[in-house]
Amino acid sequence: MTVKALPNPAKRRAYPSSVDAKYTVDAVDKAMVVLMTVAREPDLGLSEIARRSGELKARTFRLLRTLEARGMVVCRESDRTYRLGYNALALGGLARRQVELFQRARPVLMRLGRDVVETIQLRVRDGDQTMCIASWEPARDTKVRAQIGCHRPIHAGSGKLFLAHCDEDFQDRILSLPLLRLTERTTVDPDDLRRQLATINRQGYAITQGEVETGYVSICAPVFGADGQMVAAINVASPQDRMASDEVARIVPLVKAAARTLSTALGWRMGGGDRARPESIGPNPVCRPPVKP
Repeated sequence: MTVKALPNPAKRRAYPSSVDAKYTVDAVDKAMVVLMTVAREPDLGLSEIARRSGELKARTFRLLRTLEARGMVVCRESDRTYRLGYNALALGGLARRQVELFQRARPVLMRLGRDVVETIQLRVRDGDQTMCIASWEPARDTKVRAQIGCHRPIHAGSGKLFLAHCDEDFQDRILSLPLLRLTERTTVDPDDLRRQLATINRQGYAITQGEVETGYVSICAPVFGADGQMVAAINVASPQDRMASDEVARIVPLVKAAARTLSTALGWRMGGGDRARPESIGPNPVCRPPVKP
């Protein structure tokens, strides 16, 4: 049995605060929505891609044909379904080689995965959500299936680790919004969530149970960059029936150690250097590291 990660709850997100919408190109934006729909869920037909991307069927068809002409998607003639083309795969490979975080993280995720024999994810913040950009999965029948590109709301599950490290203005904005209840265990009361964030910030890691999808546990720790800002989270995800208290106690220090190793590889030093000012780090000002990751 495979426990699937929750799909993206929002078909389209607002632009980051640093992007002025008046300078964006609508056709490019819509093409990217269609492309990411195909990337996350290959082998869908035209009608389903249009529905999931929120576009008219006729426009979706034109966008797909344009992407197909550029080798970004391919259409399987037998059933007229779409998946990524070779140019998209090549682009992804080039991007991975250029992203230091991804390069540095791969051996760390692999070592941690072999130690805990559970699914490992590397998540980053993307606006008001978090996104999985790398993963390692064990060779066992029952596991959490990590979906690269999968988004989750920042107020639930491992997202709370990011929210705990954001500045107070960002926290206030998120907590002033109606919080989506994903499961019966999702915290949607702002006061309760503030108390949880304070605990997460104080202890330097987060443990959540069934907040995004019923039946699995998340244990995660923050990764910091050279400027002292939180840049990612390393997350262990497991079916809940394998996470007894003694197993959680075993895994927590391993996750923290892995996060510390990756932080050090990125140039972070405990107690060294000043943190970057929020305005200097673009649309996702993740902030305030604790004493240690």
